[in-house]
Amino acid sequence: MTPADVVSRLASRDANRTEADLQADIYLLLTSGGLNIAPDHVAKLEVPAADGTRRRLDVEIGHAVIEVKKDLRAPGVLKDSEVQLAGYVATRSSVLGTRYVGILTDGTDWRLYHLAGGELRLVATLSLSAQDPDDERLRGWLEAVLATDIEISPSPIEIRRRLGAESPAHLLDHATLKALYQKSAGQHEVILKRELWAKLLRTAFGKGFEDDEELFIDHTLLVLSAEIIAHAVVGFDVSRRGSLTPHTLARGTAFADSLIYGVVEADFFDWVLDVEGGASFITVLADRIGRFDWSHVDHDVLKALYESVIPAASRAGLGEYYTPDWLADRVVESAILEPLEQRVLDPACGSGTFLFHAIRRFLLAAEAAGMSPSAAVEAVTHRVIGMDVHPVAVTLARVTYLLAIGRDRLSADDRSAINIPVYLGDSIQWEQHSDLLGGLDEISVSTTGDDLVEGGGGALFGDDLVFPRSVLSDASQFDRLVTVMAERAREASTKNSRDLILPVLFQLGVHENDTDRLVETFDTMRRLHASGRDHIWGYYVRNLIRPLWLSDPANQVDVIVGNPPWLRYAKMTKPMQVRFKRLSKARGLLSGGLGAASRDLSTLFAVRTIELYLRPTGNFALVMPHGTMTRQPHDGFRAGSWGSPSYGPLSVAFDESWDLSKAPTGFPMVSCVIRGSRAPSARRMSANVLEWRSRLRVSTGAWRDVADQFQVSPGRVLQQSSESAPEPSAYKKRFRQGAVLAPIVLLFATDAPAGPLGPGAGRVSVESLRTNLEKKPWREVQSLHASVERSFLRDVYLGESVLPFRTRDPRRAVLPIRNDSIMTAAQVEEHDGLRQWWRAAEALWAANRAASDSSALLERIDFHGQLSAQIPAATHRVVYTKAGSNLAAARVTDERAIIDFGLYWSAASSESEALYLTAILNSRALLERVKPLQTIGLFGARHFDKYVFAIPIPVYSSADAEHRALVELAREAERVASEVDIAGAKHFTTARSMIKDRLGSILDEIDSVVLGLVPEPLDAVGS
Repeated sequence: MTPADVVSRLASRDANRTEADLQADIYLLLTSGGLNIAPDHVAKLEVPAADGTRRRLDVEIGHAVIEVKKDLRAPGVLKDSEVQLAGYVATRSSVLGTRYVGILTDGTDWRLYHLAGGELRLVATLSLSAQDPDDERLRGWLEAVLATDIEISPSPIEIRRRLGAESPAHLLDHATLKALYQKSAGQHEVILKRELWAKLLRTAFGKGFEDDEELFIDHTLLVLSAEIIAHAVVGFDVSRRGSLTPHTLARGTAFADSLIYGVVEADFFDWVLDVEGGASFITVLADRIGRFDWSHVDHDVLKALYESVIPAASRAGLGEYYTPDWLADRVVESAILEPLEQRVLDPACGSGTFLFHAIRRFLLAAEAAGMSPSAAVEAVTHRVIGMDVHPVAVTLARVTYLLAIGRDRLSADDRSAINIPVYLGDSIQWEQHSDLLGGLDEISVSTTGDDLVEGGGGALFGDDLVFPRSVLSDASQFDRLVTVMAERAREASTKNSRDLILPVLFQLGVHENDTDRLVETFDTMRRLHASGRDHIWGYYVRNLIRPLWLSDPANQVDVIVGNPPWLRYAKMTKPMQVRFKRLSKARGLLSGGLGAASRDLSTLFAVRTIELYLRPTGNFALVMPHGTMTRQPHDGFRAGSWGSPSYGPLSVAFDESWDLSKAPTGFPMVSCVIRGSRAPSARRMSANVLEWRSRLRVSTGAWRDVADQFQVSPGRVLQQSSESAPEPSAYKKRFRQGAVLAPIVLLFATDAPAGPLGPGAGRVSVESLRTNLEKKPWREVQSLHASVERSFLRDVYLGESVLPFRTRDPRRAVLPIRNDSIMTAAQVEEHDGLRQWWRAAEALWAANRAASDSSALLERIDFHGQLSAQIPAATHRVVYTKAGSNLAAARVTDERAIIDFGLYWSAASSESEALYLTAILNSRALLERVKPLQTIGLFGARHFDKYVFAIPIPVYSSADAEHRALVELAREAERVASEVDIAGAKHFTTARSMIKDRLGSILDEIDSVVLGLVPEPLDAVGS
């Protein structure tokens, strides 16, 4: 009998089958269903419960019991079975001294449980269908829970399937870890580690980061998994059969014993070891990870693990997007010209993609030069360096570094001690670390003070840790010094600090002139330990000082590569915004009157890292937002002259940039690569670029596999600057965006049955309009129903309502508007029908609005005054579409109608002026002039916004013959457009095309006139 036959029988819910039949089939599936059960996971039937009763476990396998019932749907069966299972799991957990899980099943429904706080808690479920039992799905589910498979290839698919967020194994691990955290959350050390974690992520992600318990648990699970994988990829047996303890796995002592430092160490996530049950959890986790074959693994495995565990929505919310492999490969190839001679830094290394390619480039060159494997390993750790402020990313990058070196080179008999040079550090040095510079000869790290981001400093508790600057000259030696000091500080000893640490200082070669200061620092570490606040400081100090060490001219690098953070100004915390503006302004990055609101962190990050870490003749290649090459706010950056009072002159000579707008990157916005070098005088970024095109739809793949899918050719972009742009049209100030009328379900209405007695005089029976464009949570809320006074129903024109020279039927919305103003809450109460609708709408709004939004719905609909600006309305209004591939404009003459935020609108002084504007706005001539000014998105140029008025459209004058000609052409265009039958058009874009086709020669005539009114397209700047 095949596994498929067995599963089909289990899923059948055959009334004639007994529990014994089901139990036998489950045993058969476990023993002969292709689950690769290891010797220590033998399935057993009718195992004594060992709880002092005669009860027996139906099936036991490894550290799991499967309790079988005939039908879990029968009254009372599920509840009674859970009570029974709780006893089994509690007893076996106690007997075995490790995590033990329970499964309830009737063959069709499968329910996974674990014990938390003495209670049985449901973790995951699986239901089979008798029509389509899907034996592979059940076997995969059981394999993930029981970890029965061995020698699994750690491909992204298998990582996702067995360790990803949707796998029962992950759900079980997360639930177990959450219970451990909640048990330990009051411990001072755990609180400290989570605080430091949160502060660093706030530095990385600004307001986009929320200090969330679930995320901290997921990050802990990720780091522990990555640290276990780090041991496995170099050949350690991480399973129960191996000799590594949970403490060894989480704190890296096995690496230290092999003279490999900086891979795994005490960090923010080893709090698990200090909680009862934590060591057992690491053992179980390591056992499951140990069932993969890590002898040959792709470097993207850590990226796959991260993306599998952290949901896409969470990563998008934080702006976490990885650079595709092919792009990192090409950037490294172009930037590192002499791999054996140049030192390379990725100051925002993420999971280490750029590091991997830089290391491989060095090792290939070393092999070609005849360098021995051990010498190459030692050399590369001094040549390729990574840094990131994200503590999880740093751990992943360190494992990636090992993967790049390879097991064979690391295991060479003559390999000397090495440090993996990937550091947790604030590359941008927001505070310029004035607090660390203590004096000319010393560096001081304070452990008391404000939040890294919210207030200033970087200090956290109460004593200064001071180090002579001289001990920083050798980075590896400094790391070992701090590690040993931190370890000795935790040792119980009656010796005074001098006697305890002095022999170690001499052993490490510390000059006798520096020993007194280091003894004092060691004494501070011991006092921190005595007060329960020391465990993280060795790790924290080594990493915090690393950016300072790299910024010393003696330690600066030859090449900077990477993908800087693209954190938008609006997402920065208030203190970050203040510092951003101060640092940017000092370096000439805030030019003109644009301020900082339209910026992101990438340009300042690039300038700061070049300023701090790149040698005077060094070169750089960085992946940046596409607007860096083109948009006006970045004109100061493109100038290449960034000197500041605090750091003196800084100039770069830009090389040809890469335009990636037609290449698949996987980023949420289009990108580019900027390239250049530090130079005595600036060379502005050229508008001439290399344009990368590809037919690929996905961004993944190594360059060797996708190279034939790319074409690279010379191109040119339009670079905007305040100096080159003409004066904008006077119409720019007159047009504004429509009102934000959202969510749809609370505001927009459609006719509803009125009942046998009708809605009553002056009222209309309506219900919420529902569309497929609604998003959570609004698509899940109930619809509103009411008989509303007709005067409070308003026509609303949306972007889809506007066609060239005419409109489609508008939508209707329930809006509390009188002739001259938006009503107050008290005024709403005076109208029965409106009150009924609005009370229900306000209640749903309050229950489902974003946590950061405290406004009432009545306030929300007038966001930025965009609704009240339309009351009362002018007789003649012109509207045009905010977004799309083609601009459409029309007149609106209904004074009661409301304009939605998908449109821009302006009052016109007369019908003639309105016709004049619609002629220009609908013209192809204007569109061609606007397109180069638009921001390019993933689907090309999409938003028109007020870029339209960067073209100096002249103000209408009845005395101008060309203006009058456009009025008459627009009048004729309106007549023709009104006669087009668009009833059969399923989409508004189709209706727009139908009208444009009919207008034909009229549009040609309009274009001819418009060409004489608006100037030629701006030429690119900076050639």
